[in-house]
Amino acid sequence: MDVGIIKTMFQNAQQARDWLKELGYPVLETPGFGAPPLRRSAAKHIDEWALLADLKDETGLPVHIYWLRAVPEAKLNDLKYIAHVYHLRYPNVHPLFLACYKCRQQWRSVLICPNYEAPRDRWASVFYFEITSSEETTSLLRYDPTVPAEKHWQRIYATLRGEPMNARIEEAFECFITELELIRANIDAEIQQATQRQEYGKVQALAREADQLKELIAKVQQLKMDLAPSAPAAKPARRTRGGKGATPQKAYTLPLLQALVDLGGEAPRHQVLERVHELMKDQLKPADYEELPSGEGIRWQTKVAWLRFELCKQGYLRADTPYGTWAITEQGRQYLEQLKKG
Repeated sequence: MDVGIIKTMFQNAQQARDWLKELGYPVLETPGFGAPPLRRSAAKHIDEWALLADLKDETGLPVHIYWLRAVPEAKLNDLKYIAHVYHLRYPNVHPLFLACYKCRQQWRSVLICPNYEAPRDRWASVFYFEITSSEETTSLLRYDPTVPAEKHWQRIYATLRGEPMNARIEEAFECFITELELIRANIDAEIQQATQRQEYGKVQALAREADQLKELIAKVQQLKMDLAPSAPAAKPARRTRGGKGATPQKAYTLPLLQALVDLGGEAPRHQVLERVHELMKDQLKPADYEELPSGEGIRWQTKVAWLRFELCKQGYLRADTPYGTWAITEQGRQYLEQLKKG
């Protein structure tokens, strides 16, 4: 588990905002800092507070994602109380709190959500998830812009309550969606080829087929969300410690930088991952090819994605590229040469 990364990344609102953006969230251009709109008994536990994302549509209540850093003397129960007070004051909003607090002289990160089954009970009023693994956190907060905000929140809420969708059912959905996406990618390639040959009648036919496939994928994703439990029995969230024997994240640093250089310095995410795999296929272990506990994503690919986030913060990769495009900086090229020299 990448504990060191997790412990530091949520101490800064901008870092938390950039991480959400990497997952695809429609984040605010800059974190919305301001005084916490809470009663003094809750606000006194907060050092800094910022709104990072506001998800809203016509499907249900808006989802607000906040970052907060507690004052050094605040405890986990104080963070729970903050979420409890917020829910009582703003019942028409679904809040999620990415919070950091100090425990035994070390900063820790936690995701907190109100318990809607016990809104008046101060000590049973929230669910929380101690953030210690990049893989589990990415899986829990994964974002799909085609999914309505209410369904997105319901999935996170159900997972925090400890009863996600049956693993076999979820795996079947993901396999089906993956196959549909591959078909769609093939159609897009055929459209490009037909356009180059000026076969415009074929282009129109393929475009209609692509639109139909896009609608089908959206319906399957919606069905998956509809089948996810929205009111499971309340109990603490369980976490699976997977990935025993997997390749550590830092081992991907040189291959990732080299892959970008090999691809001309900039390339789409999927091409970079393909090149990284070519460079590391003789080193990867069976655990690296396992799906995450939720069934969402392959372990080695998730580690590379998190590594890219860290390298952006360090200046080795560009953070200003269009979504889905990765690029190396001159500083990153120099760092790659240092790594090669040992």
